[in-house]
Amino acid sequence: MAATAAAIVIATMLSAAYIFPPGSQTVENHVGAPGFNQTAMLERGDTAMGFNQSLIHHHFITTPTGGEIIIMSTNMSDSRTISEIRSHVREIRDEFSQGNFTKPFYIHAQNVPGTATMASKKDLIRYSIRDMDGGASLILSTNDTGLLEAIKDFMDFQSSQHMGH
Repeated sequence: MAATAAAIVIATMLSAAYIFPPGSQTVENHVGAPGFNQTAMLERGDTAMGFNQSLIHHHFITTPTGGEIIIMSTNMSDSRTISEIRSHVREIRDEFSQGNFTKPFYIHAQNVPGTATMASKKDLIRYSIRDMDGGASLILSTNDTGLLEAIKDFMDFQSSQHMGH
């Protein structure tokens, strides 16, 4: 059953990538904008990330050398969610380092600002993971000024979409 659900998710994400390839026109879909549906986005997040979005806090921070994605369980004793968070952070580190930003595209149902540049310059970004009490963070760092701007765009967009989660 789980394998079937995973196959459906992967097929959906791959189909979406062909329907809306990188570089296609995007729709402005920020919180409060017409057409933005945070509930639907969080449901897609549950599927793509492998944990219930209502049980976590997401933080997207721009830093002088790149950015940091912090995911924490709202319950510090919820070992299952914490384990799922840590697994997800390792998974996106591997995907992002290969230039694969399919998950953010799927979750937000649109191209995500910054990802085209981040994918094309993937070898200039260093990804590191920091496990912490209650979750983990993915740290992105680079010396490339164009990438710094792309990472900032990515973090700003993500932060605007995941308000309160």
